[in-house]
This record gives sequence, structure tokens and C-alpha cells, in this order.
Amino acid sequence: MARYFSKAQKQAAELVSGRTGEADHVVPYSQGGETSVDNCQILSPTANRKKGAGNFIPRKWQKAFFRVWESRPKDRPFMLIAIPGSGKTIAALKVARDWMNAAADRCLIVVVPTDNLRIQWREEATKLGIELQTGEFGIRFKDDFQGGVVTYHLVASQTYVLKKLCTSRPTMVIFDEVHHCGQDKSFGKAVREVFTDTKEKLLMSGTAWRSDGTEIPFVEYDSDGFAEGGFCYGYNQALKDGVVRHLVFDYHKGTIENDVTGEERQLSQDISDHEAPERLGRLLDPDGDFARELIRLAHDKLMECRRKTDDAAALAVCQNIHHAKKIAALIKEVTGCTPSIIASDGSNDTVRSFRGGAKEWLVAVRMVSEGTDIKRLQVLCYLTNTVTELFFRQVVGRVSRVRDVEAGGKQKFFEGYVYLPADPRLIAFARDIEKLQAQPLLDSTENDPRELGDREQGVLELESYSTHHDGTDIVFMKSDGLSPGQAAHLRQVAKATDLTETKVKEVLDCLSIGIDSQTIEAPERPTLSKEERMSELRKKIDRCAKKLAYHLNREHSEIHGSYKVGGRFIKQGDMTEEQLRSKLDAFLTRLNRYMRGTQWKD
Repeated sequence: MARYFSKAQKQAAELVSGRTGEADHVVPYSQGGETSVDNCQILSPTANRKKGAGNFIPRKWQKAFFRVWESRPKDRPFMLIAIPGSGKTIAALKVARDWMNAAADRCLIVVVPTDNLRIQWREEATKLGIELQTGEFGIRFKDDFQGGVVTYHLVASQTYVLKKLCTSRPTMVIFDEVHHCGQDKSFGKAVREVFTDTKEKLLMSGTAWRSDGTEIPFVEYDSDGFAEGGFCYGYNQALKDGVVRHLVFDYHKGTIENDVTGEERQLSQDISDHEAPERLGRLLDPDGDFARELIRLAHDKLMECRRKTDDAAALAVCQNIHHAKKIAALIKEVTGCTPSIIASDGSNDTVRSFRGGAKEWLVAVRMVSEGTDIKRLQVLCYLTNTVTELFFRQVVGRVSRVRDVEAGGKQKFFEGYVYLPADPRLIAFARDIEKLQAQPLLDSTENDPRELGDREQGVLELESYSTHHDGTDIVFMKSDGLSPGQAAHLRQVAKATDLTETKVKEVLDCLSIGIDSQTIEAPERPTLSKEERMSELRKKIDRCAKKLAYHLNREHSEIHGSYKVGGRFIKQGDMTEEQLRSKLDAFLTRLNRYMRGTQWKD
């Protein structure tokens, strides 16, 4: 079979597509693609060079999606739900390219939440030979462009211009992170006005969500109110396929102390969802010890990662612009590194330059929260007071993306590390991820009111607070809750063997060795008296009991009452040190068993 298209074949393809340029195989010749008019596409010289050797080789889940897409009911909206970092952008562009290649007059419009994603989609489309505009829209697309990328905000502000573009030619529209239509009523109204009559509609989201009553055009919901996908690809399958990294969650306790009254407060499930962001915001004050210590620990992990991958990077997600600038200054003070800042204002860098660079730290508010593809991010420092699950999952997705295949053909399967406050809400969100649930229960959208706004500058604050870092609370790894001592032991073995921490744990689990908390737990401080040791044990037991009560929806006293010594209940204040240690071990065992999905048994 001939390798190159003949002059007649190229002319026929140009006639069908209505474009001029270079002839290229749709299905690459190296993968068995025929040198025929049916398999010929016309690309601009620039697009053809960029496509080059980077031919798209679909993953297994993408091939399955293509089959479902081909058999879908025609002219009906189709929802693709695939976890962040799985490759849904390139999969969507592949089906869009195939659809456009079927007729010369077809075009594509992609709708995205942010400007960063607008540029990212344009660059990814070029790799597949699709040239998309990102601005200067008129009643038709410019010559040599097959469509455009717009934001939801632009759709609302230029509704009639975009509607004219869609109605003048057969159009396919891709809605990226379509739940953003629910952020503003004008977004949903404009989207329906512009795109109702388009020929094809592909809706996409990295995380499914539940309806909060806001109408989102073209989305279908199941009987429980969840967004219903035509094709879903969840964490369980992605981990099995090696599409995403394993995530290690490292939680840290903290105390907020009122400098005037001396009153101390901690993160707790006993406070309301309305109070939680306010307390969390105070704990994450850049002037306090907590944020400083969390950044130091995250940077230590980053330096460890960079010994294996020299361009690995860390992301600090902040509350607002004012907070981000102060965190950036703190990072420089603590680490000596000058971070990049990417925000709606006050930015000193761009996503593109950071992605291709080697800087250690990136500070952002929301512009890197979802969809943005920076695979070298491997460590996340969660310094925002947003406590919604949708936002949490999107942010965590920034460090779950697997690196591209290296030149030698070896995939970089490294872990992602998340450092965050031990807020019970965040722990619950991470537990769901650890349990590999494909469709989380999301009670709100990213634009949730339960977060602090920008601090007013120039206003005297009458209250003064100090924050303290009280050490690691618990580490979640492969659905198990590990004590700080156990986690430290795994890190030591991983460092000595040059394996990842999750790989070390897999080996221990497979050998049924387990991790003996009695032998590797950090030793007691020699200065503590017996009374102090027993007091510390009671505090640890109470924390475990509160976690169990929260997870199992039981009363705190009921959890304590379930523990018997010799068949009878003994008040904790009357227990010996040995009995307290036995009770703590029993509660830790129950907590670990629950995290692995085992049902509660008294």
C-alpha cells in the first residue's frame, strides 16, 4: 500500500473539506491507516508539523467511549463523566474531528469555564489537526479555522453573535465542566439560547454532581437527582488502568488561640458548615505557625520528589488574591523559592510558562482548580477554606495526573501527595476518594457561598489570633488510616528501597506482614510522667471516638460504651494505662476497618 497520498487524492480531499493545505492520514499509516480519500484530512502546514509523531493512541477506556458514542441516539445530548487527568479532552476532540471530517461545512465550538482552559483546548485541538479560534468572533469563523473556544461568560455576553455562528453551519458543541452553567442564571439561559439547535452536543465533567435546583441545560438527572452520564469512567477503573496516580493524604492538627482571652479552638465536626470555613480561614492565616509548618512539610516532600523527577512541583491553593500574595511571600521565606502566582489579578506567571518550566511552587486561587493540565504538579498544599466536595475533588485532581510516557517508553507512575488541615469535612471527602467511589455525593457547586471573601484592607481588626501546628493527625493511604508512626515507617522503607510508599504498603499487605504500631510508633517522650501519658492516651481515644461517631452517625457516648473490659464497662477515668492502650488499639482497628469499607461490628 502506498505511503503518500497522490495528487488526485489530495485534490479530492480538498474538494470535500473545502480547505487547502497538506494531506495527512486520519488513522496514522503506522497504525494500519489506509492511504485513501476516506482516510485523508487536509491540515495547515503548522498543524501537520505539530501533529507530527504525536499521533493519538487511545487508552482502553477511550476506545470503549468511542464505541458507546458511535451507538448513541443521534441528535441527543451526550454526557461524558471521566475523572480529572484521564484524557477526556483528547477523547472529545477525537470524536469531534471524526464528525467534522464527514462533511466539509461542519464546525466545532468548545465552551469552557476559564481563559486558561480556552488556551489549553486550542493547543490540544491543534495536535489533532483542528484549528480553533479563541477570540475576535464574527458572523463566521476566520479562514483556516474549523471552529472556536469560548467561555461561559462570553456566551452570556455575546449570545446573538455566537448563535449566528451556530446556525450558519452544522455545528457540534462540547461543554467542558458543564456544571458551571449553574453558577449564574444568565449562563444557563444563554447556553440554551445559543446551542439548542446545534447538531451534536457533548457534555463533559471531571466529577459528577447532584442537582441543587439550578437548571443546567441539556443535562439529564437520575431518580436520585444525580447527573446521568452516557459514559462514566471512575477512580476505581482509572487506578486499575494506571491512568491516575495513587494519592496519599497527610492531615495536620492545628489550634487557634485568641491572643486576648487565651481561648483555644480546633477544627471539629461539632461546628456548623457555616462556621467551618471561618474557623479554617483563621487557622490558615499566613502570619500563624500552622500555615508555615504545613508549607515546610510539603516542601520537604517536594524536594524528595525532585530527587526522582527534577521538575516536580507543588501547588498551594489559597482563599483569595490577598491571601495568595501573603502565602507566596511565606513560601519564599520558608523555602527560599520564588513561587509563580496565577490568579485573576496579581499574577506573575502563566499556566503555559509554568507547565514548561522548572519552578518549584505555584500559588493559585481558583484558576488552576479544575481542568488545567500541569502534570509535573505532584504535591498539593491545601490552604483554602472552601469545604465543598466538588471543589476538593477538582483541586486534588491537579496532582493525580500521570506523567507522559518517557522517551524510553517507561511510564512515570509516581504518587501524588496532599497536605491539608485535619478538618472532618475534608477527611470525609478524601475518604470517598480513597474508597474509589466513581460518583461522589456533591451537595453544592464550586461557587459555594461557604467561603471567606477577600479581606478588606485598611480595616482595623479588633480580634487577634495565633495558630499552632499540633502535628500529623492521621495519614490515609490506600483506604487505610495510618498513625503518624506507621506512616513514618513506610516513608523510611520507601526511601531506603527507592519504591513509592503505596508500593511498599502493597508488598507488606500481600505478604500479610502488616504494620505493627506497637513496634514502630514514635516513642513516648521520656519527660512525660505516667499521669501525663495516661492523659495523652485519653485524648487520643476521644479523637478516635469522635471520628467513629461522625462516620457511623452514632453518639459519642455510644462509641465509648461499646468498649468492654472483661465483659463490663469501665469509665475511662478509672482505667489503667494498659487498659487505655488496649482501648486505643481497639478503636484504631475499628477506624481502619471502616476506612476499608468493612461494616461496623460491636
